[in-house]
Amino acid sequence: MDHENRKKLLAEGEKATLLTLRSNVLIIIFKSSTGIIIGSVALLASALDALTDIFASIAVLFGLRFSQKDPSKRFPYGYYRMETFATLIVAIFILLFGLAVIVMSIQIIITPSILKIPVIGLLISLISIGLAYMLYRYNLRIGTYIASNALISTAKEFRLDIIINSLVFLGILGHLVAFPELEGIVGFVIGLVIIKTGLEFGKNSIMTLLDAIDDPEVIDIIRQTVSKFVEVEEVSNIRIRQAGPYYFADINIRMDAAKTIRSLAKVTHQLESSLKKEIPQLDSIVISVDPIKKTRLKITLAVSSLETEGSNTPAEHFGQVPAFLIAEIDIPTQTILSKRLIENPHRFADRKRGILGAELLVEEGVDFLATKDPKTFGVGPKAILSKHNIQIQQFQGNSIQEILERMTISLELP
Repeated sequence: MDHENRKKLLAEGEKATLLTLRSNVLIIIFKSSTGIIIGSVALLASALDALTDIFASIAVLFGLRFSQKDPSKRFPYGYYRMETFATLIVAIFILLFGLAVIVMSIQIIITPSILKIPVIGLLISLISIGLAYMLYRYNLRIGTYIASNALISTAKEFRLDIIINSLVFLGILGHLVAFPELEGIVGFVIGLVIIKTGLEFGKNSIMTLLDAIDDPEVIDIIRQTVSKFVEVEEVSNIRIRQAGPYYFADINIRMDAAKTIRSLAKVTHQLESSLKKEIPQLDSIVISVDPIKKTRLKITLAVSSLETEGSNTPAEHFGQVPAFLIAEIDIPTQTILSKRLIENPHRFADRKRGILGAELLVEEGVDFLATKDPKTFGVGPKAILSKHNIQIQQFQGNSIQEILERMTISLELP
C-alpha cells in the first residue's frame, strides 16, 4: 500500500471518529442533564462512561491526524505512535472517572434517593441503547475496512455501552418496583466497567510503546509466506512492532551463499511484495539475508540408459535422455557420498522436453549440471537452470566415474 492510499484510509478513519465524537457529545448532554433533573446516579454514571468514550475518540482523532503527517528526519518511522501515547493519557482519566462513579454509587446504596419522573430516565436509556448499537456497527465497519485497531476498539466499547444502558434501564426500573438500591448497584457495576476499560487502555498502550506484540497471527502469516519461497533455506528470526494501526517488520532469512547478488535482491523484492499483499498493515519491512555455505553439492549428468551406473555413459541430448545420474559430493573431503539414477519421464513429451527436464532437476535440488558441450543447451532450459542458480559445467573424461572424480577435485566451496 502506497503512502497516498494510506493517507486516504487514515482520513476515512478520522471522519468516522469525528462522527462518533459528535454523537457521544449529544448522548452525554442528554444523559447528564436528565440524570441531574431526575436525580439518577445510574444515568450520571452512564454519562461519565460515555465521557470516557469521548476522551478515547479524541485520542484516536489526535493520533489519526498526526499519523497523516509525512515522516521526517527526526521521526523517520512517522507519527503513528501519537495515537498510542494519547490513548495512555486517556486511560488515566478513565480510571479517575471510574473511581468517582463507584464513590457516588456506594452513597446511593447506603442512602437511596427517590427519582423524579423515572419514565423520562427509562426513555433516555432506551434511546441510548439504539444509538450505541448503530455506532457499534458503524465503527466496526470502518475500523475493519481501514485496519484500525483503535476504531475496532471503539466499536467494542459501544457494544459494551449497549449492556451498560440496559443496566441503567433496569436500575431506574428498580424505583418503580420499590427497589431504589438497585440503581446504586447498577452505578457501582458501571464504575467497575469504567475502571476495567481504563486498565485495558493503559495496558495496551504501554505494551505497544514497549514494542510488545500480542498478535501471533501476524508472525505466523509472515513465516508461512516466507516458507513458500524455495530459495529461502530458513527463517532464522522475525521481529515486528506496532505503531498506531501499522506494523514494522525485521526478518532474518538464510539463503545459499552461492546465489548471486542479483538473485538475492530479486528474492527479497518478491518476498516484500508478497508480505505486503498478505498483510496490508505492514508499513515497512527490513529483510536481512544470512548466507549459508554448503559443504555438500549435487552434481547431475545426463546418461544414456536406466541400467546400473557403472555401465552408463554420458549422453549428449539433454531433452531426450532416458535418465539423470545425481551424485552428492562432500567438498571438504573431496569424496562422492552417494549416486542415484532418476528416470526422465519427459523424454517422450511432444514439446518442451528440455524445459521439463530442467524443471525436474530444479525439483531435485541440483547445484551443477555436467555436460560435454554447454553450447548445445536451448534458451529455455538454460534460463530455468540459471534462474535457480544451477551451474552448467563442461566435464572432462569418458566414463561417468572418471567425470565425477575430476569434478569432485575441481569443485570448491562457494
